[in-house]
Amino acid sequence: MNSDHRVIALIDMDCFYVQVEQRLQPEFLGKPCGVAQYYTWKGGGLIAVNYEARDFGVKRGMRGEQAKELCPDVHVFHVQEVNGKANLTRYRDASADVFRVLNGNFKLVEKASIDEAYVDLTDDVQKLKDENFPLAINDFPTTHLAGFTTKTEDERIEILSKWLKDCQSDDEQRNLDLVFGAYLVEQVRKKIKDETGFFCSAGIARNKILAKLCCGFNKPKKQTVINQTDVDHVFDQTPIQKIQGLGAKAGDRVMELLQVEYVGQLRKYTLDVLQASIGEKDGYWLYNLVRGIETAPVNSRNLYKSISASKNFPGKTSLDTLDKIRTWCHNLAEDVFNRLEKDRAENKRRAKLLTVTCTLNTNETIARSCPISEYSIDRFANDTFRILKQFNKSPSSSNIYTPAIISFGIGAGKFLENANTKSIVDLFSKQTTKTETIKSTENTTRWQEYEDYDDDDDGSNSEDKILQKPTATVPIQGDFFRKFQKTDEQIKPQPKSEMKTTSSIVSFFSRYASNENIPNCSPEKSSEHYTTCSKCQKSILVWNMPEHEDFHYAHELQMEENRSNSMIAPPIKISKPVKRKNEKQKSNIQTLDSFVNKKPKS
Repeated sequence: MNSDHRVIALIDMDCFYVQVEQRLQPEFLGKPCGVAQYYTWKGGGLIAVNYEARDFGVKRGMRGEQAKELCPDVHVFHVQEVNGKANLTRYRDASADVFRVLNGNFKLVEKASIDEAYVDLTDDVQKLKDENFPLAINDFPTTHLAGFTTKTEDERIEILSKWLKDCQSDDEQRNLDLVFGAYLVEQVRKKIKDETGFFCSAGIARNKILAKLCCGFNKPKKQTVINQTDVDHVFDQTPIQKIQGLGAKAGDRVMELLQVEYVGQLRKYTLDVLQASIGEKDGYWLYNLVRGIETAPVNSRNLYKSISASKNFPGKTSLDTLDKIRTWCHNLAEDVFNRLEKDRAENKRRAKLLTVTCTLNTNETIARSCPISEYSIDRFANDTFRILKQFNKSPSSSNIYTPAIISFGIGAGKFLENANTKSIVDLFSKQTTKTETIKSTENTTRWQEYEDYDDDDDGSNSEDKILQKPTATVPIQGDFFRKFQKTDEQIKPQPKSEMKTTSSIVSFFSRYASNENIPNCSPEKSSEHYTTCSKCQKSILVWNMPEHEDFHYAHELQMEENRSNSMIAPPIKISKPVKRKNEKQKSNIQTLDSFVNKKPKS
């Protein structure tokens, strides 16, 4: 559908972690509260603060004792601990309650984080329009308009009434879609409150970026609509880094390169200038964005792309002995295992790849991965410990681990849908005449370096990033922004061409025989992202090695089956390793100064 007629909403739970705790202890409703992790030092670090506490100056990131000094009546809840690690189960379960309501009312719901969701309301809005559904000012008890500041309820009703009248009398009815969208969001927010007890805010707009932006204009317990005709006025007052996709270093670079502070200031640049400055694709995206145009779809996604657990070990708590590391390998493995088992029961899928990441006290960060052959706490713990031992520089006879680990996490990802079997042997046991078994990962697979692993656990898996929300899908595909952030476009599998149906085991895995049909998960094909298969000598992306090895194993099963039927399997043609250039090509992107000051050819 034309982007001019889309209606997108962002639903954002208000102070979600505090609300979860207050639902369990309702005597604290309406009182200043916060949620902290651990009791160890000065009352723990605050990871969530409700609005009642914010009125006293209490902020997220403060220590519990500091919050008490500012607000003596503040009550600080503490995150549960299991095996010395923060247990976030109650927050994940509460999030599931909210998403059950959203999924029960809308078809297109995208989980943006543990407490955020994008909803595409376009089809639902069209149904209401076709029915000539009547609307009145009373249908919008918490709705505000972006670009209008109202100090009293009477002012809000006056502005909103005029907006409703103008939208209904407009011949083109361009904003009438947003009116119906606002009505639907009012209804679903009320359902969320009635069925879960949680309040939320919302933003309604033509696209995801505008919905995200205006959601924060009127909080808590309110929603904001931004008309396309008000985009220029809003952007004139919006700092660059307030836009999703332009935060942190990316926003800093745009501000420095183009000498702007607010989004509206970018309108003075032509498309040619923006493309010459930051690249063709990114320039085109930015040119449209400042005019309120953005086309990223709402993807129906409610499942985590990875399930992981991590913990920091600062200062004297660093892991400097093998015994400490072995203990925490088991603790984190148990956490991941329990969540994987629950995920398998609920979503009928299995993870295929285990990833281990750690940061040493030398500030070096290491990531390695290996296939998952079975769900087992001991296997996860042993595989993780084996990986970490590789980086120990102390003598093998010593219990000392050098350099010490200050941050450590393990995760499981690359899920296979509807996977109820434990191994490939179970899947094809009926097609083989001879019992086959898969060797353990420690005997069949070399540990592979795994960089930029797709960890999309929505900020809820790491105790130190509980409230950090991932960057929502942003349609930036050029080189300028790619070096600043990792978007879903880089990690989303590309559509595969249809394959002819065949009963051969080899044909089932043939797409893994090379890199031709495997989605490229890395922005640059540098040699560090590839490894050579010992069986076919092809260069394979390290994170695609498990599937590639499945192909070889499937081929061996097929050969065995053919021999048992007195058939000769045709030889597999092995191509030569792909040679890759190590030298990076120089960028031809011009700077803004060079474009503007370009000298005419003589």
